[in-house]
Amino acid sequence: MREKKLVVIRSIIPVIFLIIFLTGCSQPEVVPTATVFPPPLTPQATQLTQSTDPIDPNQQVQTAEECSSGGTVERYQLDSTLLNGALYFSVYYPPCYSDAKPDGYPVLYALHGQNFNDEMWVDLGAVETIDRLILDGEAEPFLMVMPFEEFYFREAEGNNFPIALKEEVIPWVEGSLNVCAEKTCRAIGGISRGASWAARIGLAEWDYFGSVGAHSLPTFRGDIGQLPEWLEAIPFGEEPRIYLDTGRFDPEVKNSYRFEQVLNEKGIPHDWHMNNGRHNEAYWQQHMLEYIRWYVAGWDIDK
Repeated sequence: MREKKLVVIRSIIPVIFLIIFLTGCSQPEVVPTATVFPPPLTPQATQLTQSTDPIDPNQQVQTAEECSSGGTVERYQLDSTLLNGALYFSVYYPPCYSDAKPDGYPVLYALHGQNFNDEMWVDLGAVETIDRLILDGEAEPFLMVMPFEEFYFREAEGNNFPIALKEEVIPWVEGSLNVCAEKTCRAIGGISRGASWAARIGLAEWDYFGSVGAHSLPTFRGDIGQLPEWLEAIPFGEEPRIYLDTGRFDPEVKNSYRFEQVLNEKGIPHDWHMNNGRHNEAYWQQHMLEYIRWYVAGWDIDK
């Protein structure tokens, strides 16, 4: 009897394995599923300063003649993913800034030089200059955003500062403030190292900025060699307005002059100014009114 049971068990085992094998082979293929992430949100900035004359976003739009006081400057902190830390920037609000203004305000992104910070343009008199032009009716009100490049000693190559400007600061400005988000409404300008950034960003991102100002331009290593490629990539008629200036006794005058020569060789319209002066605050302060009037003129043209 035991022998018969043993024979039966032995005969059943192969059948069981066959069933398991066929069942496994007939199982449907498992298709991997993708996790859907929400779109990135506009970066959130923390306001670090509060003016004595706070901005009322609900105030009615007033003409320049109705504004008796100057603009205000506020400082913000943005938690930057690209810079892996805090990104500070200051914003100049024009007299009678209002969220109710139709079409928003033009914006100048003003970059500072090496060994300076986001107060550089303010210290050079830009705010007083802009206030005067706006209150006198010579300039359309606009905002000036002044990012702080904290690690200004780093090489330009592999530096995420310009990417953070485009992908974090500008989206915050255009998502949080009443500004025009068209190319013609955006200008970028810089002094010294900031001029090198302005030239590189403004020409490489030709479809993003309507005006590019480079004051006392030293240029980053390799940028003059790259310049012909940047210019050739710009469709005819889409070139941004370009302003270059330098002092005759600026140690970087040769780089500025060579940069201007390439613009001539490629037939790119631009404003070029060789002035008396050096690479210092006295020179930039002396020409601040010229700079601001040039940026403002670009917005007048685009009306």
